[in-house]
Amino acid sequence: MVTLKDIAKEANVSVMTVSNVVNGNLSKVSKEKAAQIQEILRRRNYVQNASARSLAKANSNIVAIMLRNIDGENALSTPHNATLVGQMVRLLQNCGFYAMVSLVEDRDGIARTLRAWNVRGAVFLGMFDDEIEQIYAASKAPIVFVDSYSNVRRICSIGIDDYKGGRLAAQCFMRHGHTELAFIGPPGHGVGVVQQRLAGFTETLEAGGLSLKPEHRITLESDNSPHALDTAVNALRSLLGRVTGVFATSDQLAMGLMGALAEHGVRIPADLSIIGFDNIPVSRQLYPPLTTIGQDLEQKAALAIEILQRQIENSGAPAEVRVLDVELVERATVAAVPGLPVGV
Repeated sequence: MVTLKDIAKEANVSVMTVSNVVNGNLSKVSKEKAAQIQEILRRRNYVQNASARSLAKANSNIVAIMLRNIDGENALSTPHNATLVGQMVRLLQNCGFYAMVSLVEDRDGIARTLRAWNVRGAVFLGMFDDEIEQIYAASKAPIVFVDSYSNVRRICSIGIDDYKGGRLAAQCFMRHGHTELAFIGPPGHGVGVVQQRLAGFTETLEAGGLSLKPEHRITLESDNSPHALDTAVNALRSLLGRVTGVFATSDQLAMGLMGALAEHGVRIPADLSIIGFDNIPVSRQLYPPLTTIGQDLEQKAALAIEILQRQIENSGAPAEVRVLDVELVERATVAAVPGLPVGV
């Protein structure tokens, strides 16, 4: 690829002079020299790096998509995140923005990235619950948070009804006669995503005269690592015969459990019923197809970009908070408990 340095060397000028010509700052370059440089640019098929140009401007056209990396894991390896990011990038490009994606592990990394990229706005995807106020205060650009919970009223956020998702899962199990259930997922903090799904699940069980025993709450350091999956499988195998169903906080975790348990001879759903969360496309292609709590990822991505664009275009626009609906997608991984009446 031809660079500014290559052009400068052939024209026997500085890189800054070539940059001035490329960016249209012709008042700083003689007409003869500018014509020479433009001819070299055409002949060598120079294509300007649009993102680099945007970075150099006082008012760039870059939107950052920031994802939380936990314990060095790749946040983009999950189908949920990959689908959302892909949709957001496409929508941003359609709006004339350049999308730049960053995987961050701490607040300092967030601040450095936003300053270095000189962004017009940013979307934060994932659980940034504990840092929302600090991130908002430190950023000069509009921000939209996706799947984070906060009591800060002035922020823009988009999420789903996680509590309802937990309720729907519990109701599905109870309709099929399950009374001894397990919940498995990463730690829940405050009023975050995991905690809301757990609350909806446990409170619905309690309303039906059941309970989630403390030893049936399996907590993992994440839902996206081989070690966590091994821990989950061993815990569930020790509960077989006492627990007949498990609610996993993501489809990815549910899929991993199904595959690993099958290797140990556990039949889904004959030996253990399972419900996931997200309704990612591959969930319907499993054998058996996964019963899950569905959310509309395309709608979530579209709303995030729509709200961000309004905030960019109007700095005085009011904060917007959206909570999207979820639904039970019933397939084939929840079976009726033999010998027990199936309730409503």
